[in-house]
Amino acid sequence: MRVFVIGSFVIACSVKVARLPQAGESLDGSAFVAEPGGKGFNLAFAAHRLGVTVDGLFAVGTDVFSPVVRATFAQVGFSEAMLVQHAGSTGAGVAFVDAAGENCLAVCLGANLALAAEDVRAAAARVGQADLVAATFESPDAPIREAFALARTRGLPTLLNPSPVRALDPAILADTAILVVNAVEAADLGLGAPDAIAAARAATPAIAALLDGGLELLVVTLGQCGAIAFRRGVPPLRQPAFAVTAVDTVGAGDAFAAGLMAGLLAQQPLDATLRQAAACGALTTRRFGAFDAFPTAQALAAFLDEAGPRLRPHPGTAPSAR
Repeated sequence: MRVFVIGSFVIACSVKVARLPQAGESLDGSAFVAEPGGKGFNLAFAAHRLGVTVDGLFAVGTDVFSPVVRATFAQVGFSEAMLVQHAGSTGAGVAFVDAAGENCLAVCLGANLALAAEDVRAAAARVGQADLVAATFESPDAPIREAFALARTRGLPTLLNPSPVRALDPAILADTAILVVNAVEAADLGLGAPDAIAAARAATPAIAALLDGGLELLVVTLGQCGAIAFRRGVPPLRQPAFAVTAVDTVGAGDAFAAGLMAGLLAQQPLDATLRQAAACGALTTRRFGAFDAFPTAQALAAFLDEAGPRLRPHPGTAPSAR
């Protein structure tokens, strides 16, 4: 199982607070962590922890954090060939996490925004060796468009997590096989209101249009309501959320997408894949910070075994389907 990630890297700083701050307010923090992050790196590292072989492209700046990034990649076993240096600052972000695990954050993407189509073309042979090509919207459109076009010409599936959300480039969408969004992002993309998607017994008109246009799978995460998957010609498939005590939700969506990727690459049935993805997201919320919270394959298997064969489905759950 090999995935190629058009990635982003961010030095991620998180502060634990009793509640999220208001404008102009200074709060006491009870804990602080600075760790490797960014949606692209989180996706790649979470998949790596699940046993997926990872390659990709990540932009690093020319500042004092550049050696930190290189040391991090060496530490986790990623090749330095995955790093592309561009002028400017390495990506960095700050998150506030409240007592319930909810967060607000700001990210300066820096050198990540300089990743270019030329970088992808230089790595075209490596893209072609993958079983799946993935990207998030912390990377610019140009390298995603190039990588997805290369993938599709080679018959490889592509997965896009368009977060943070922006308008979808039609060329990228045309080459996307799997789209993973949360309910708010789905609404921003015009796919339907969150409540309507959560309750849907069939694809909304906008979702149906995407599926008719060639998208193979749309997965919408619904927070505490789990997730719902749409495919052409079959009823939606629902996955309930696992009940855990959330400490920090940063990285949970990335972990979900990584679990989904791993399940699809292993050719598991979709219901088992969604269950695995939901478990990855739930496990990631159980500790402060994301880097050390992403589950290993062994931790995931133990959690799923303890949870039992399946959770009680929401009303209207579709039959299991491959």
